[in-house]
Amino acid sequence: MSTPLSDPQNADRATPTIEAAKATLHIGSSIFIAAPSTAVWAALTDTSTWPSWNEFIPRPRTTRPPSSHPSYKKGTKMTFHVRMDPTSDKLQKANDTQLMVTELEVPNPETNTPGRIVWVSDSEAPGGFSPSLLTAEREHEIKDVEEGCEVRNWENQIGWLVYAVKWMYGKRLEANFDLWVQDLKRFVEESQ
Repeated sequence: MSTPLSDPQNADRATPTIEAAKATLHIGSSIFIAAPSTAVWAALTDTSTWPSWNEFIPRPRTTRPPSSHPSYKKGTKMTFHVRMDPTSDKLQKANDTQLMVTELEVPNPETNTPGRIVWVSDSEAPGGFSPSLLTAEREHEIKDVEEGCEVRNWENQIGWLVYAVKWMYGKRLEANFDLWVQDLKRFVEESQ
């Protein structure tokens, strides 16, 4: 694809419950993938493939509802074992993030309907934060375009703890969001 994506950081994109302008921290990344949206969707929603491509979150764990297939459904609760510095060879403690899928729409190339998945921080999970301390809401959008698809990924965070998150991890999270879509692109395109 010769034309770069417009607004690759998705700077003005709201999540379902957090406006971009009201977010204390907004992170986003986008990429073109030379594959149909259905192939990208399959890789993104089948968490059993993540260890082979996702350097940022190589170990997601679905906690509820239990399923024989490791993919997302609306209401799925999971733990992301996050590697904050995935480019480092040093042994590092995984930071566990508790999340829940709140919206899920499968892409439909026939109607040109984008796929989207939204997950939010799960305040009720063990180790979860009160919404007044930290609420994170993340959205992935996969849209068919000529010769492939656009993948957009953005997160809005609000709450008192977000100021510390932004100060301590803001730049690292931006780099990790870019790495996430680059890893996804490499995995999907090499699988085609």
